[in-house]
Amino acid sequence: MGTRGRNEQAVATGWDVFVHGLARCLAELPSRATLIIAASGNRYVQFHQFDIKLSVELTGNSYLAEPIPEAAAKHLRELGWRAPVLSHEVENWRRALFWPISAKGLEALAHSVAVGLHEALGVSSPDELRASGWSDTNAELDLRALTSVMH
Repeated sequence: MGTRGRNEQAVATGWDVFVHGLARCLAELPSRATLIIAASGNRYVQFHQFDIKLSVELTGNSYLAEPIPEAAAKHLRELGWRAPVLSHEVENWRRALFWPISAKGLEALAHSVAVGLHEALGVSSPDELRASGWSDTNAELDLRALTSVMH
């Protein structure tokens, strides 16, 4: 295997660890919490936890210096993301899952987020990401499962 193959394997491994950490973090996210995972250049994913659903937004082209490649947009749609509807002022990609969400469902959602960040928004590695969050109930969010995989 050449150098390129090893680099691709390292990237895949880093994103796999990110997916598992994100799924664990989302499983513990309290109601009325907001979690933002961001990279430079206005590339982000935002989670809103409600009593009955988990709502997710991924930056749309309106906020990006470079538009999302069409192949990546197609992959996002295949993974369940709804494309922005500019005529309705919905400028971000969106997903929503209703509780209860199985561990497998959270892993699939986390995978779709990793694809969005990596393929669509061009984030090379989870190392480029930073997480922040808050709760309407003033409860401190435990982001250790996530931040431990982002250096």
